[in-house]
Amino acid sequence: MEHVTIGKQYGEGKVAYAECVMNGDLSSGEIKGKSFLLVCLFEGELHFSVGEKSYAGKAPCFLCFDEREEPAFRPSAAARYACIWFHPLFLNVNMTLARIRSVEYKDVASVHDLFLLRPFLDGGYLVPCEAERMASAEHACRCMERELREQRDWYWSCRSRSYFMELLIGLERAYAEVGYPLVANEPYGETAGEADLLQDAALYLEGHFAEDISLEELCARLGVSRSSLTAAFRKGLNTTVMEYLMAFRVRVAKKHLAFTEIPHKEIAFRCGFKTVQHFSRVFKQHTGQTPGEFRKNAVQKRKDEIK
Repeated sequence: MEHVTIGKQYGEGKVAYAECVMNGDLSSGEIKGKSFLLVCLFEGELHFSVGEKSYAGKAPCFLCFDEREEPAFRPSAAARYACIWFHPLFLNVNMTLARIRSVEYKDVASVHDLFLLRPFLDGGYLVPCEAERMASAEHACRCMERELREQRDWYWSCRSRSYFMELLIGLERAYAEVGYPLVANEPYGETAGEADLLQDAALYLEGHFAEDISLEELCARLGVSRSSLTAAFRKGLNTTVMEYLMAFRVRVAKKHLAFTEIPHKEIAFRCGFKTVQHFSRVFKQHTGQTPGEFRKNAVQKRKDEIK
């Protein structure tokens, strides 16, 4: 595996199976038999071919390839993008290539909250997305690149993985197309207007979940009344706006707890909670466990069950 990052001062010699480069050189990015590749296209176009077929990616979109592919790129000078080469082992040591392609992997992934990586394994290559989601992806890419490059403390590998996981959550949501709702599998509503309103609201909440978001600010941004937005969420998702936001924050926090060693305080801040106490209280309301209990149990369960 050529696309790796090696530990320097902290965890000298430690191997993180990922490399993130802003506007990286795709012409020398051979991945066949080596790694997966995710390209986040922020602006412009990227033309590429796989075998005898040619494709054109237009921003905003994701380009996804696994190690069985050999894409050849023809980047436009105006294109702006991020390249992330990674092996699934970067996400978790249990995500071997043999396992993620096994018939039972979907069940294993569901039980242990592992990523399915369908955007890469299904061979579709192009995943268009909304500008709001790509703005969030760009932030995650820049943070991941900085963590891998600077390695500022012992958590550099975990922290870079955490940003990558946030990026994958958005990618898998975009790939699912329907993507909403997160909390309940209910219809959006009876009209296209309600569906669009819910989608716009959910996109904003998921893209800014780490920020201090008020219902009034969200309504002002969307140009709707508080009663209209509240009614749309209640009718379409059987929840409230703030409950939806908290559920998404907890979903992201669960990934950080289960697959990194980042301190609880940092996870709380990263997920939009002002205090560890508030984070712990909300997390237990949603999961029945404290963050510490959840982390311990998730890790131990994988050790016991995945062989």
